[in-house]
Amino acid sequence: MKVGDIVRQNGKMVNTKGSKLRVNTEMTGIVIEMSSTDIPRKHETWQKWLGASVAVLWSNGRLTKKMAENALEVVNEAG
Repeated sequence: MKVGDIVRQNGKMVNTKGSKLRVNTEMTGIVIEMSSTDIPRKHETWQKWLGASVAVLWSNGRLTKKMAENALEVVNEAG
């Protein structure tokens, strides 16, 4: 995943059995920023599970900052 990629939520991190929270896997957005996450040392193992911190501008105009990279899937890669 890189800046400029078109993405959508994949639901891997939110949709769990018994959870009432659901993600919109149909809405797309564009990655506008990626950065490493500053995870406390005691939670370093989470880094591999979460991935980078991603900012996404969604098709409805909303901006989501600090989203886990692994909560997204690439729909269309940039150039």
